[in-house]
Amino acid sequence: MPQIFKVGAYIVYFWLNVGDPLEPVHVHIKEGVPSGNATKV
Repeated sequence: MPQIFKVGAYIVYFWLNVGDPLEPVHVHIKEGVPSGNATKV
């Protein structure tokens, strides 16, 4: 999961080819360690 940037404790990152069917382009935001259940934007 490539990190786009970090603000304080929050990490903004993306995963490629998430979901089935494939989801639209989005990023994940998570405090601490990135995970699959993070907020999607």
